Amino acid sequence: MILKRVLTAVALVGVLATAAASGPQLLAASAGNEERGLRGSWEITVTQPDLSPLPFGLDFRILRTVTSESVVDAYASPGFGPAGPQPGLVSNSGHGTWENAGVPRQYNAVVKYFQIDQTGFPFVLHSTGTITEQITVSPDGDSYTSRFVTEIRLPNGTLIFTNQGGSIATRIK
Repeated sequence: MILKRVLTAVALVGVLATAAASGPQLLAASAGNEERGLRGSWEITVTQPDLSPLPFGLDFRILRTVTSESVVDAYASPGFGPAGPQPGLVSNSGHGTWENAGVPRQYNAVVKYFQIDQTGFPFVLHSTGTITEQITVSPDGDSYTSRFVTEIRLPNGTLIFTNQGGSIATRIK
């Protein structure tokens, strides 16, 4: 009877050890945080192309999450038309993709979003925005700066507005 219990316990330990060895492995991040790269969540402040603040006290912000395969943005800024910010236009969340630019800590991203016209009922699609962005992550991995171009197009694809800017981002911890 004791031998049966010992053999059962040894078999159970063996099964558990095998399961633990074949499960997901935790890897320690390197001291320089280069493992994270662009992946993670960011709080972004939109700037002028030279990274100086926007004029007239404007404060446009973005929350961004970057996964291994995609980018998702939430905008705190009005929609844009040919004359700039346009009352009544609201920007929806943006969705996109990113890739390494071939240089350490540099990335390219493309994000697309809809602008809804809330001045009429029912609310209708006014335009789409496509942001093309070049991003440089800081050596410590906790911030980045970028330069971007935004193209606003009517639903039929007609270009109505192009804007250039920059951004300063801080990793959300």
